[in-house]
Amino acid sequence: MAYISLNYHSPTIGMHQNLTVILPEDQSFFNNDTTAKPLKTLMLLHGLSSDETTYMRYTSIERYANEHKLAVIMPNVDHSAYANMAYGHSYYDYILEVYDYVHQIFPLSKKRDDNFIAGHSMGGYGTIKFALTQGDKFAKAVPLSAVFEAQNLMDLEWNDFSKEAIIGNLSSVKGTEHDPYYLLDKAVAEDKQIPKLLIMCGKQDFLYQDNLDFIDYLSRKMFLINLKMDQEIMIMHIGTKRLSVL
Repeated sequence: MAYISLNYHSPTIGMHQNLTVILPEDQSFFNNDTTAKPLKTLMLLHGLSSDETTYMRYTSIERYANEHKLAVIMPNVDHSAYANMAYGHSYYDYILEVYDYVHQIFPLSKKRDDNFIAGHSMGGYGTIKFALTQGDKFAKAVPLSAVFEAQNLMDLEWNDFSKEAIIGNLSSVKGTEHDPYYLLDKAVAEDKQIPKLLIMCGKQDFLYQDNLDFIDYLSRKMFLINLKMDQEIMIMHIGTKRLSVL
């Protein structure tokens, strides 16, 4: 198992950025007479109070990745909500840059069926955004305790989190690129590829009703959903348990 803390200069951000990468070991990597077998890959997005190291420190992601021969890419986007910020960096574009970059420098499969995206909380919000706008890249998307009502995220009072930095002078994100409901309608109208969705949230999570509302909206759009709900309380504890299902 290779654990890589990667720092590189991002053309999109215009400065050095950190990535955490897990690469499961395959015997083909050690045989010069064969071509390395391309790895299936998970893009794993962090939450509002986390960074690119959180899953390594608080979950069993490395063990799960090795068991399933899955490469895992964990970027850092600070408090950006995975957006091209009005006053800040273009983190939505940065994630696309990371996707392309790691697929160039590591032995990762570029097949859609071999690529997945997941994340918890704000990372779950990012997951659904990329699932609905970049569905040609990912076969499956797993929002964990995700934010779907984007206005609630933007209005959140959390340390130095600033909705103005993300959305500028917009009074509401409804019907914009920040709104998963709008992105879903747009994807359906444009007949875009949408990954299979596995939506999970604990019943005592404050985002539980938010998740139910979006699931109901999906069902009205005639989507088939694999829905799992349980009694867990702590978001990160849920993430630790649920990472094993990816």
